Amino acid sequence: MTRNLTLSATDRLLVLAPHPDDETLATGELIQLAVRVGAAVRVVFATDGDNNPWPQRWFERRLRIGNEERARWGERRRGEARSALGKLGVDAASTRFLAWPDLGLTGMLVEDDKTIEVLVEEVSAFAPTHVAMPSLRDRHPDHGALRVMVDLALAKSRSQSVRLGYVVHGRTADADGWRLEDDAIRHQRKRDALMAHASQVGLSRRRLLRWADQPETFDRAESESTLAASPPSADRILRIPLLPAYRFLRQHDLLVVLGARGKVECARIRLPRFVRSRADGPLADGLCSGRVHVELASGVLQITFAATTDSTATAYVKLERTWPRLIIFDAETWQRLEDFPTLPGTDAQHASAVRVPQRASI
Repeated sequence: MTRNLTLSATDRLLVLAPHPDDETLATGELIQLAVRVGAAVRVVFATDGDNNPWPQRWFERRLRIGNEERARWGERRRGEARSALGKLGVDAASTRFLAWPDLGLTGMLVEDDKTIEVLVEEVSAFAPTHVAMPSLRDRHPDHGALRVMVDLALAKSRSQSVRLGYVVHGRTADADGWRLEDDAIRHQRKRDALMAHASQVGLSRRRLLRWADQPETFDRAESESTLAASPPSADRILRIPLLPAYRFLRQHDLLVVLGARGKVECARIRLPRFVRSRADGPLADGLCSGRVHVELASGVLQITFAATTDSTATAYVKLERTWPRLIIFDAETWQRLEDFPTLPGTDAQHASAVRVPQRASI
């Protein structure tokens, strides 16, 4: 059931945006609502959106994009974000840019936990009551990676904030979340703010306005993971069939992120390019302090998470396409282990089936 989202003057809204323009597309009306009722607002941009070559080629009439040109484009997009937020009622002092690499957040996530520590500091400093951040359903790799980072940062900082997950790329209506009441004036102001992102609107005006015109809806996430209420007493097994989708001309890695005992551990496992139905054998063992085992059995990827008594443990997995992409969007997004359905009749092993995501029209 979708509920109307309301805010009060005592609330504190923190918006985490992967790129400039996401803040307006996904939360332009939410920000206005917070400002109108007197709630504190802070907007944090993970990247400057500088790895954006085709619009830059179009505007600057150049073919080659080097480091200097990319840095200049990032500065332009920062300025556009400040201008858009000004139209929404947020001043520059309430805006923060982390300058992480555009299209590089997945790599940063699985490399180490430095990004998570930065987000812990942001959360601790602002003490939000509400956090708006990308949904795991979003098809852009930066969006999904940022969501995993923020989830882990909120857990580590023990934040009890209301978590609002938004989808920009591949948006579908959420049947069990929050939405804002319709307000024509607020919506028009959002459209006006979007025009401040001239570098993006110039080449994709109709598409961006179509996204902006969709109602602002948000996934409703619990403040703690499902595993926190009932930690598993036995190993939990996740099974992902790899036939036939991963068979031809595509190289994939399995990405695993495990947060437990205030520590975040990550692993990257190269999957075989060709998977035969009779292929069997271990791919990796003893990952994440010995708690994760990966094997291939009859064309099915089997990931075993060892039993733990840690009530704060949570895990995320993703099948990451590693070869160069013509289209940047993901076919498979990050998913939490505890969101997978447990197979009937397997209580002893806590076996889970994969939820194969539906491909969306971008």
